[in-house]
Amino acid sequence: MNLCSNCAAEIIPGSRFCNRCGDKIADRTKECPVCAHNGPVTSVFCHHCGFHFEGHRHKCETDRYKPRYIVNFGSTMSVTEQVKALFFSQLRKRVEEEHDPRKYADYVERFYQSRFREIYELRAQQIAEDIGKYWIQFGTEGLPEIDKRLETAFEGLLDYLIIQFCTDLNGVLLPVSILNYEKVIPGKTDLWKMIRDFMDFEYEEEAFYFDFIGMPSELLANACKSFLCADAKERVYFICDLSLRGNCKEGFAMTNRGIYWKSVLDKPRKVSYQELKDVRVEKEWITINGHFFHANRSLNLKMCKLLKKLRGWKTPETQYAGHRERQY
Repeated sequence: MNLCSNCAAEIIPGSRFCNRCGDKIADRTKECPVCAHNGPVTSVFCHHCGFHFEGHRHKCETDRYKPRYIVNFGSTMSVTEQVKALFFSQLRKRVEEEHDPRKYADYVERFYQSRFREIYELRAQQIAEDIGKYWIQFGTEGLPEIDKRLETAFEGLLDYLIIQFCTDLNGVLLPVSILNYEKVIPGKTDLWKMIRDFMDFEYEEEAFYFDFIGMPSELLANACKSFLCADAKERVYFICDLSLRGNCKEGFAMTNRGIYWKSVLDKPRKVSYQELKDVRVEKEWITINGHFFHANRSLNLKMCKLLKKLRGWKTPETQYAGHRERQY
């Protein structure tokens, strides 16, 4: 039974006004989303079923998407200028995560002194126009896609600046071929070629094995026993020996599904690309889903960049049916 909050008279179902005092029902009541009972507008709980209105409101607020990149489309500052500011915050984060934080000012100076500045001015306008149109079309519902577009654009621009214009600041020679993978699509990107382009094997001094038929059987057995517990259907692309004695009891390998490795005095690890969540450069090593990984400074950085691209990667088996490397 619904009662008028003003005179306590019973309200006729569907009425907009109280039939006794004429009070407007809609202004004084609110409907419970669970039982449809109309109660006083100031109620915290539904008087009929006990539903908590404030708890429901709080849940709705917490369920709203919280954008990673904050852009105020109604601000007096243009969207282009906001995109520029976000880019520099991402540049600082990239330098802190992958390079030397003490050199951030040098990277900024290189931005302004190099031809990249002109390239970026044009690109920033294009990015602003793109997300602006998306905002007009979808509003707050488009925030996840706006985040995705900004992240892809920033990743590509940062790679271009750092690889092409900051070689002397990086401390590691990063292959230009990395720039070909700004937008990778699982199932449409040749994973083995992508790994080769990122790792740039010919410039590394570590021992890599690609032909597992010609690889010494003792080393192959040690690798399989120590860390490479690949499934029979997995295609192993390479094995890298990092052991001090050259016996392949420590090292790492990559397959079409994930990465396997074992470090000295640590247990063997495996992380599939699909389960890959966090990769970061630490002092002299990197962590993969929180697990220690170390090869050398160059391989660490290239591996970090490669695995970031492979996060959530699902590998269709048919994609690699034409792979010519021998399986171990």
